[in-house]
Amino acid sequence: MKMNQNKVLLPLGNQRVFEYPLRLFLDLNLEVVCVIHRNEEEQILPLLPDKVLYTYGGKTRQESVLNGLMKCHGEYVMIHDAARPFIDRVTIETILNQYKMNEAILVYQDVKDTIKRIYNDKMETLPRKELLAAATPQCASKELFLRVYKQAKKEKFEATDDISLIEKYAENIKIRKIPCGEYNFKITTPLDYALAEYIVERKK
Repeated sequence: MKMNQNKVLLPLGNQRVFEYPLRLFLDLNLEVVCVIHRNEEEQILPLLPDKVLYTYGGKTRQESVLNGLMKCHGEYVMIHDAARPFIDRVTIETILNQYKMNEAILVYQDVKDTIKRIYNDKMETLPRKELLAAATPQCASKELFLRVYKQAKKEKFEATDDISLIEKYAENIKIRKIPCGEYNFKITTPLDYALAEYIVERKK
């Protein structure tokens, strides 16, 4: 982001980036566990309503998610990136209406670009109709997430998203796919942040 602070703490309209998904989950009367950095505690805690639980992150995303899972009380968990401020109510309600304890849910977006894979100095074009762009929230039972996360920790396997661990360690679990809109993008670059600012401004 080329910024001197955590992107989820950047101002966005009259809130911080992370407050947008936080407010939505609270409006839906869901338990919320925030995973925060110890050095940002003084900035974040005053912005958290009393009923929001929190814990501290680890050295990696995977360690942080596992810490968060340990604080959850529900049987079913949605893991969401705080840098995706525009997750919408319809997507969350669809998850709540469709989840089953013996399944997982991947929220995804269609791939618009042609994706090429390079290996051994060769190039291969991947069939776009077979590709999905993984988004969040990603969802499964707390028991399942804890099991695959602890197994990954034991084997020192690192993944970039949560469903990857279910794919690797729980192949028998059906993964249901739910599409989300293109507004559910992750703020990763300055251009993403500028787009988020534009979206908020346009909604005024």
